[in-house]
Amino acid sequence: MKTKYYSFLFFIILSCGILNKQEAKTDFEEVDCLTIDNGDGNYLFKDFPNREKDFSGCYIRTEFVDGCVRNGSISNGYKEGRFVTEACCCDNLGNLKRLSKEEYFKHGLRDSVFRQFDKDDKVIYETTFKMGTGLWKEFHSNGETYFEAYTKDGYFTDTLRLHNKEGKVFEKRLYQKEILAYFIDNEWCQRYRYHPNDSIYLEVDSYDAKNLKQGAFRNTFRYKTKEEFDQNYFAKNNLKR
Repeated sequence: MKTKYYSFLFFIILSCGILNKQEAKTDFEEVDCLTIDNGDGNYLFKDFPNREKDFSGCYIRTEFVDGCVRNGSISNGYKEGRFVTEACCCDNLGNLKRLSKEEYFKHGLRDSVFRQFDKDDKVIYETTFKMGTGLWKEFHSNGETYFEAYTKDGYFTDTLRLHNKEGKVFEKRLYQKEILAYFIDNEWCQRYRYHPNDSIYLEVDSYDAKNLKQGAFRNTFRYKTKEEFDQNYFAKNNLKR
């Protein structure tokens, strides 16, 4: 009888230990999804559907390349509800790196009110999105437009033109859904072709450029796999994502 009692007691203790370990593991997974590191400087205008998709279900803190952050939450694998980008100080001249912003998401798409604030925390732009469709504007810290683009279902519908703090266009990008297809600045131009054949993951044609106009052909970069493209030193430091 005592033997059965001790065996039962040992089983209860062992079960509790297993449950505690499982709970600890779950806690770790939730903490692990709290911070999303966006070292890619393109993040500001690549906020496409599913970009932050995560099925852990928790609050997230997005860290931008300039050190600024955006707070929100993931629900059922998608950005959901209110997201706030904090005003972020400061660059070498003492100016804000990023103005504050309030936006709302539904199933990974911007939906409802979208507000941009100036350095004095006054609204400089307000609009309403409907499931990823609306006019998206971002601003420099001095109030000049960084870009203005209409989106439909969360994707750009036309060429994205980026402006400097003086209001002059310095870069153009064309996306096909979330994939960058064309890039041009005053230094060079890049055309992207994913899976041009069965043996190539990506080909990038490069051209000279001046005054945002495509010039003479330079060369083509080829990458057989995504891993090769992601790990290649030249691609990481020179080609856009």
